[in-house]
Amino acid sequence: MMTTYKQLYIVFAWPFEQTCLSDNSDLGFKEHEESICGTFIQLLQIIHAISPTFLPFMFVITRHAQLNTGSDCNIIESPLIGLVRSLMVEYEQHRLKLIDLQALPTMINESVLVHALAQYMKTSRYTKNTDEIVLRLDLNEKTVKHIAWHYEMLRTHDKKEDQSKLKQICIIPQQDANQQPFRLRVPPSRFLAELIWIPDSRTKELLPGMVEVQIHCVGINFRDVLKARGLYPHTRKFAQLDEHQPHMNRDTEPGSDFVGTIIRACPSVSFQPGDHVVGISVRGVFHSHITVDSTQVVRIPSECSLTDEQLSVMPVICLTVIYSLKYRVHLRRGQTVLIHAATGGAGQICIQYCQWIGARVLATAGTEEKRRFLREHCGVEYVFNSRDNSFVSGVRSILPHGVDVVINSLSGILLQESIKLLADHGHFVEWGKRDVFDKSPLSMFDFRSDCSFHVIDLVSLCMKHPTICTAMLQEMVDLLMQSKLKAIEPTVVYEPSQVIEAFMRCNSGQAMGKAVVRLTNSNESLCLNSVHYNSLIEDNDIMFPSNVCQQGTILISGGFGGLGLTMSRWMIEKRGVKRINLMSRRTLAELEQSSNPQYEDWLRLKQTINEYHAHVDVVQADVTNFDQVHDLIKKLSHTSYPVRGIIHSAVVAEDRTLAKMTQEYLTHVLAAKVRGAWILHQVTQLTHAPLHFFLMFSSIRNHLLEVASSGYNAGNQFLDVLAHHRMTQLNLPALSVSLPAVSGAGMFHRQRDMLSTLQSTHGFEVLPPIAVFELIERFHANQKTCPCPVIFAVNWQKLYERR
Repeated sequence: MMTTYKQLYIVFAWPFEQTCLSDNSDLGFKEHEESICGTFIQLLQIIHAISPTFLPFMFVITRHAQLNTGSDCNIIESPLIGLVRSLMVEYEQHRLKLIDLQALPTMINESVLVHALAQYMKTSRYTKNTDEIVLRLDLNEKTVKHIAWHYEMLRTHDKKEDQSKLKQICIIPQQDANQQPFRLRVPPSRFLAELIWIPDSRTKELLPGMVEVQIHCVGINFRDVLKARGLYPHTRKFAQLDEHQPHMNRDTEPGSDFVGTIIRACPSVSFQPGDHVVGISVRGVFHSHITVDSTQVVRIPSECSLTDEQLSVMPVICLTVIYSLKYRVHLRRGQTVLIHAATGGAGQICIQYCQWIGARVLATAGTEEKRRFLREHCGVEYVFNSRDNSFVSGVRSILPHGVDVVINSLSGILLQESIKLLADHGHFVEWGKRDVFDKSPLSMFDFRSDCSFHVIDLVSLCMKHPTICTAMLQEMVDLLMQSKLKAIEPTVVYEPSQVIEAFMRCNSGQAMGKAVVRLTNSNESLCLNSVHYNSLIEDNDIMFPSNVCQQGTILISGGFGGLGLTMSRWMIEKRGVKRINLMSRRTLAELEQSSNPQYEDWLRLKQTINEYHAHVDVVQADVTNFDQVHDLIKKLSHTSYPVRGIIHSAVVAEDRTLAKMTQEYLTHVLAAKVRGAWILHQVTQLTHAPLHFFLMFSSIRNHLLEVASSGYNAGNQFLDVLAHHRMTQLNLPALSVSLPAVSGAGMFHRQRDMLSTLQSTHGFEVLPPIAVFELIERFHANQKTCPCPVIFAVNWQKLYERR
């Protein structure tokens, strides 16, 4: 037919003939779910084989398969919805359509519904915004309602907040800060878009050696952004509350560089009220007033030509450069220095310091614009690309014997290739954190020629050797006064009301120079938010009540995954859970092999188990095997600790494009998510398990429509529909949470390339696991109205630009 006719319309209505399955039809469920999806895949592959350049319109008709209000939740067809929706990006645009008919079985042949179906199939050929639609028969009016998904960008809108929760005070910082101190509040969600200013209180009494500084402005470092997002790497105890950390590790206290005026000083110090100072503090400085040790500030001479804004971005970067090149490397005139990613603030100061010493500078940068800046503005003759390893051959062609010093902020293979560029007796200076905290291995062979590796940790230096930092601060001021060091270009200034924009700029990783936020230097209006939280969750809606924690077992499918192990630790440490069963097809011996990617997560969990006297049993069972799951849950029901919570995290993550999909592949990828969830749903009812929660891990990918994700998203869609079915039809607890990229765990952690693509193309960001777990708790309290929530963090500007 495709070779005979110029245009062809295909209606795939087989799902329409399927009846809704009873909850006891395990085998029938498996057969129907796999045969419908498999047949549809084969049909599309045949079409592509016959006519790869011109594809016919394809209408897929389902019944009660979409999740609109009033749908009967036909579970058996839900994987097909996820499959087809994702395949739309691999089929010719707007030629693959989903139509869901919703009417009573006796009314499905009503002429008005048939007419609406025919009319839609005809008109939708010429539209680009109706690839999915629900045609719902209204019994009272005998009319058909057209229901379509509607997506639009969220926009700022006026919203009157509950006055019991949010009150605002508007001030002019330059005039009112002493009467109304203020500080930056990092939200519990760690979303940069939710940063706000709130009232603060000043220190009443000064301890010996301390001074109180009114902060004029604060420079932003990338470390501050990572802290505010909850992503800064620490060696601190897992899940420990932020207020229990040392100040230098607190996510809620970003900021270290400042310029200000001393307003109070202890008699024992050399400073006087009114002294103009620049300083550094690891305790967080996004406050209108801070109290610091007098060793952390130095006076700014009155003849200094730099503005407060230009000075306030200098301390961390200047001290990093001075400590690296003077105290650790002992840089000498004539030596060669390769500076990676050199257009940032630290890179620019490093170039200036090397040029003052008389060292020869080579540099890299990520874009042609940045490389041109280094050549034309900074006077660097040899500039290479930092995004690939092409700099290796470039440096070798100029310096065949290698470079004396490498200043590194690259990671992975680019770090390793940079080490190989060292000359004999060379120094490798590591400014980055990723490979350090990822525990990346290094080849000692590459340091065989008496080379040195330096990991620079300025925060630790400031805490343990404050006198060195004081000396370097003074040296920084002296070099600035002598014009040996100059202002960073550009230094972008933000008012306090623009703090979110300032953090977003730094978070992008694309900007040159430095950003600074004015505090008490600002004469623009600033609204302070006074937040008072009411009780969010009533006792009966708490996810971890005492009977779950003390008198029940939480069963985790896919329990050997990073997400299951990490959440187990959190539940034990922070919610007092005493009994967990980790269910997996793998054995305990496999989990305890050092080659296992989750080995260190397992060791940390074992330590937590011992410390908190919890019981975690590792059970070898296949979640797709009805008998094994039934036996396990039934056995637990006969103990004093029956299953009271289910966490379904089993998954097979294997992406394939349409051309490579097979029936065997579908069976493989759908088994863990789909059949596993279905069996857990069945067995917990048959055994009358006293479930308090039934949590399933879906994915944000089900809402992104990516190439090669159709098999994976067929499973995600099923989880959403099952949660909706359990809650709305059966009044059973259920939550299917579409997870974002979670740092250190989950599918995105295993597939870094996919995460990088999502970050660059959609602006999606990584969330810390603790924030995700706490959000899940909140969703549990609202599962009756929202059983399928989505969690994600995104750069809205980038998402809007790529829409």
